[in-house]
Amino acid sequence: MTAEVARYSIRGLPRATAIHLRDRDRSRGRGTVVAHSNSMRPSEPLAGRATALRSTHRLLTVMVCSTLPGCDVADRPLDKRPADQQFAENAWPALARCVGCHGSQPAIDFLAPGTAPGAYATVFAFQPPIVDVESPASSLLLTMGKHTGPAMLPSDADAVLAWLEAEHEVRIPDSGHPVTIGPVTLALGSLNTVDLGLGATLRFVPAMAAGGLSLTQLAFAAGPGGLHVVHPLFTSKPAFGDPRIDTVDTFGDLELDLAANATSLLGGGAALFPTFPPTDPITIHFRTLEAP
Repeated sequence: MTAEVARYSIRGLPRATAIHLRDRDRSRGRGTVVAHSNSMRPSEPLAGRATALRSTHRLLTVMVCSTLPGCDVADRPLDKRPADQQFAENAWPALARCVGCHGSQPAIDFLAPGTAPGAYATVFAFQPPIVDVESPASSLLLTMGKHTGPAMLPSDADAVLAWLEAEHEVRIPDSGHPVTIGPVTLALGSLNTVDLGLGATLRFVPAMAAGGLSLTQLAFAAGPGGLHVVHPLFTSKPAFGDPRIDTVDTFGDLELDLAANATSLLGGGAALFPTFPPTDPITIHFRTLEAP
């Protein structure tokens, strides 16, 4: 079991006296802020190798490139097109299957009037919020999954996420660095322990289920300094092809505080990722991972 730490940040927290799980305010729907900006200020590194990556999407690009012979990330500049242009040229075609319903049906017409320029304005104004530019991967547009219509295809979700990340760059000031753990090679059927630094770990038993990956006995264990976790997003890293994200965003509403040396189940202790091949490594992206 290997886990490469790409970034940690730590800040002073009131010392926790009990384990508790906090769901963020749901009055704004799923399009909510994942973490307050003051929780994202980098300070003393927890452990491991620190590489500041501003977004999950950018990190996934690096991960894919690292698996391909002769690929040099430095030779692949970031997409510098304006965000609205990326919407029109990439995200809008990816949303083509959604327009039939969401372009005109009352109460769900967040892509009205069914054209790219018009939908670009509507998608930001729609209530309850359908996009979250503060935390693009948490956007309901990406996480709704199968409903009365089909779930978004992985390639389409990637295009929409890339556009939302571009909106984030323009609309949200940089308030810190995401935290990434992985890739983690899975030992199926056995208890896997992933080192999070300063004595904290993530534990689970991976197995094949429903054609994808299931994790049971899923739990965080804090070190002697306690642990504060916000919004872990799981991704799969195939040997070939693009990384796959948990488009359901299973733990998008999670904020967890653990007292020193305490443990707590994550999501009831089980999670299912039907699009993740169980033999592929996984990576976990945290909005915040820190200790007092």
